[in-house]
Amino acid sequence: MNLTDKLNFYINELMKNQNTTSDPLLQNLVSYQEYQALLQPVINALEQNPDADYETLKQILYRQSGLREMIIDFVQNKKLTAGLVLDFGSFDSQNEIIAGSKQEYAILNNKKINIPQKMTYDTIFDLASTSKIFTTLAILKLMEENYLDLFDPIVKYVPEFSDLANTTIFDLLKFKVHIKTKVRIDTAKTKEEAEKILFSAYIYPEQELHNSYTDIGAMILRYVVERITALPFSQYITETILKPLNMNDTYLNVPAEKIDRVANENFSMQINCTGDLIERTDNVPGTVNDPKALAIGASYGIAPGHAGFFSTTHDMITLGNALINYTLLKKETVFNMSENVTGHAMANKYSYYYGSLVYCKQPDNLKLGVYHKLSGKAFMSPGYAGTSLYVDPLNQICLFLGSNRLHNRIYDIHKNCISNIHTKLDTGKQIYILPNGAEEIVSLDYTKKKELVIQKALDLALQYKLLKQLYPDVALTRTKKI
Repeated sequence: MNLTDKLNFYINELMKNQNTTSDPLLQNLVSYQEYQALLQPVINALEQNPDADYETLKQILYRQSGLREMIIDFVQNKKLTAGLVLDFGSFDSQNEIIAGSKQEYAILNNKKINIPQKMTYDTIFDLASTSKIFTTLAILKLMEENYLDLFDPIVKYVPEFSDLANTTIFDLLKFKVHIKTKVRIDTAKTKEEAEKILFSAYIYPEQELHNSYTDIGAMILRYVVERITALPFSQYITETILKPLNMNDTYLNVPAEKIDRVANENFSMQINCTGDLIERTDNVPGTVNDPKALAIGASYGIAPGHAGFFSTTHDMITLGNALINYTLLKKETVFNMSENVTGHAMANKYSYYYGSLVYCKQPDNLKLGVYHKLSGKAFMSPGYAGTSLYVDPLNQICLFLGSNRLHNRIYDIHKNCISNIHTKLDTGKQIYILPNGAEEIVSLDYTKKKELVIQKALDLALQYKLLKQLYPDVALTRTKKI
């Protein structure tokens, strides 16, 4: 098979994989010509460097991709995050990029002091909602072992959720229903009060489901796991996922001897309706950012189900590869994780598409969702504190991005005060000018710009995968950059 034939075979494989979904609205989102344009740099590199080895060609593709410049702009110029670790690729070719700082400021002698610390590959990140992946895996493992049926009602296992009537495990796993609590969980003064509020969960009567994403469902599913296994949720996750996969840096509560490796999320800032700056100073390293997780008792060892875990890039890539290789769950179970039951067309627009507590592809690529060039079985699990896990079991591509997006940045501004945002012409960095004339960094564009970085990395992963097919005898590689 010549080079052209191998290219055509690979593109046809990508075309087939992207359409491996039961929803026609998620099929044919990328054309043959678009894949061809994506992969042309691989052909050019081969033709222009006929004697180059595999690693040299990878470096050529990396330099030409513009990913390095994009990350420099993201971290150093626009300062949308203090720093990041990005790891992406296929099982036999992972690629690391490390940039910026895991800490800019810290509290010393009760004062906020500039104490910079470089980001490192073993930095531990607050996973926030990326923690939901563990809840999904726990439920699906119990399903595979016949301890539960996904269509069982929640009250069969946890009768305290009496207001959920016939709501099923499947309903919560797939974000199929709107759920609310009678009072906000993060207003609770004790973990006992928070639990009582959670037990008041009910089905919201207006089920338009334009965007059904919620934390409450995952928080409820954690109870299902605990009632079936008779184990604390965190212990079940440790014994069935973390230990078997040797995920030795993933914790609900980071041990004291590893706290210095945790990315600092402290000093996150908001601007309220009166223009006042509200700065958080209690989110010191090792403290979960999510207020509901704090209320439910994460610091006491109670895993809330929707957030709360901390982990490293290495551990999350290990998890992603275990899903790709079907060592954690069966193939058909992993494939079903991306199946959407919430998304649909509505008046020339689309509701949000979700999988099993994860994001899948969206017909509208302006909405947060899986990159269209990946397969129809791909899914992503983003976290508010700055993390993202991508898993594509068909194309066998895994990506994890960890960052401390909230650290020393304004992440939320009331609409009345948006006019006080100014953009630096030389760097594109956005700043907010306070009444006293002081300037603070604004990171409102973090999610949108982060996805562009991820998409560029995934483009490279698809290029590297083609290159690897042309060099099948090359051993496992791990490339470090920036």
